[in-house]
Amino acid sequence: MRNKYFSNLENKYYYGISRTFWHIFAVFAVIGFIVGIGIIGWSYLPSSKKEVFKAPIPEKQAYPTQVRVEINEILNALPKDKVKIEEIKNKSFANAPKIEPQISEYKIDTTGLSIFEKQIANLKNLLPYKVFQKLWNGKGYYTYPRGEALYKIKKLESYRKYVSTSPGLLKKIENRTNNNEFTSYIEKAELVQMYNRILQLIDKKNRIDIIHPLTYFKNKDFNKTINSFSVLYNILQLYNKDEVVKGFERHSRFLRRNPSDGIGLLTFELEALKNFTRNERYSASNIIEYEYVNYYNNNLGGIKENTLNFIPFLKKIDIDKQSIALNYYYKIYKSKNIDRRQQIQRIDNEFNQQIEQINADFNASKINAEVEFQNKQQKTLTWRSDSLKIIAAALGTILLITLILLLLSMIRNVNKLAQAMLESNKNKSN
Repeated sequence: MRNKYFSNLENKYYYGISRTFWHIFAVFAVIGFIVGIGIIGWSYLPSSKKEVFKAPIPEKQAYPTQVRVEINEILNALPKDKVKIEEIKNKSFANAPKIEPQISEYKIDTTGLSIFEKQIANLKNLLPYKVFQKLWNGKGYYTYPRGEALYKIKKLESYRKYVSTSPGLLKKIENRTNNNEFTSYIEKAELVQMYNRILQLIDKKNRIDIIHPLTYFKNKDFNKTINSFSVLYNILQLYNKDEVVKGFERHSRFLRRNPSDGIGLLTFELEALKNFTRNERYSASNIIEYEYVNYYNNNLGGIKENTLNFIPFLKKIDIDKQSIALNYYYKIYKSKNIDRRQQIQRIDNEFNQQIEQINADFNASKINAEVEFQNKQQKTLTWRSDSLKIIAAALGTILLITLILLLLSMIRNVNKLAQAMLESNKNKSN
């Protein structure tokens, strides 16, 4: 009787409570599994990145009004000493070192070769072979493999061999353009065409002085080199013929030293110099470039403004003193506008600092936004990893609970079957 009582109590409470407990535990495991699936789905949504905006550029403070130079100040300042006048007219920056590029061999496209040869033919008309044989032939000497005496007897070219020590002009043009990275014959033809145009401005006897500087010249890339030749040709037309060679040398040197803004200044000079008499244009150009390099810190707008203010004075200045007057105009202007220059420098510095600060803040904001974005992605990856662990744990728990419940159910059913068999046997015995 007592065993039956405990057996009923075990089946009713122990197995019942255990099954309820494991069912509740299983519910939590299922909830964890669902939450994990939801988090993984959320983790695949793209993370939002904070949008960053650059602050607007502030308006630059207006420059103070310049103190104008009067014509009387210029006339009173002009020197009487002709030696000093010539010294000022001819002042210039130091000569750039001459660089001989090494001869290199290039594999080049022969497209445009006929056009190149046509321009070379035009060049030979400007530098005739009969007059400039050494230029076209180059330099070298003969060797006599079988002896010079035998050659003098036979007079056959097969008995001697020519050894070149310096190539002729055609070979030099090809080598120098190759070294300047102008390897296409179309480019070479266009360059030789520019050589021809400039050579036409010079007397025949002086052309040999400029042909080598022409072939060496390069300004950054091909298009800039052609544009440089174009502005050089136009500005050299303004000079006397005896000034063209030195004008080319000075301007080409200036362009190489100022590849970014040199063409801009020469383009301005081209228009400004037309207001000067022909004899004064070369020295006026020299003074403008000297002033630009030494006192304007490559401020093209500044020297254009000041030079244009001077142009109206030319009508009141002797034609042989125009360039020297320009020099003293610059000098007087600088002395009267020292404070203005300092204020302009301060305004420029402050404006540049504002721009730098805006750029720095913008870059910092971009970096912070990127860091936040990366942190979000890292957190998302962490949540995804943890969710996978939760899902795995939930599935394992559900499987374990299922086995436990199955085992409890089996034990309970076995107990019930045993109890029923005991009761059946008892009834039979009675």
